[in-house]
Amino acid sequence: MLKRTVLSIAIIIPTIAQAAVYQCKVNGQTVFSDHPCGSDAKEIEVNAPPINGGTSMQTEAGDKFVKSRELDREIKRLERKKEELRDAMDQALVRWQRQKRRANNNLAGATWEQSLAQEAEVLRERYQSEIDDVDRQLEKVREERANL
Repeated sequence: MLKRTVLSIAIIIPTIAQAAVYQCKVNGQTVFSDHPCGSDAKEIEVNAPPINGGTSMQTEAGDKFVKSRELDREIKRLERKKEELRDAMDQALVRWQRQKRRANNNLAGATWEQSLAQEAEVLRERYQSEIDDVDRQLEKVREERANL
């Protein structure tokens, strides 16, 4: 029976936290209710704790810690992305080198080789542009992390 009562109260309390609460005196005792309980009833403000289970008194140091952890994760994500881009660029250049070797063994190789050289430059510029973009993002996040 006690467990059911406690469970019922635990379920009802969050709904009460959203409703108005009234305070009044009944037979000399202070009574709290979700509706006016007498002529002297006055609505009171009840500050319920946040739903996420945290306290409403988070400290600035706690906020900085959470923010720094988020920034550290973002830095690691960007560093992984940069490494993946470098690997992709290396793989693309290896494929290009294979094509170039085939061009050297071909009668029309000179024309093809020139085309491949242009393709290699485009590949390098494309990947380098993406890597530079990630570097800018990393710099921004690291600067934000340093300012905490």
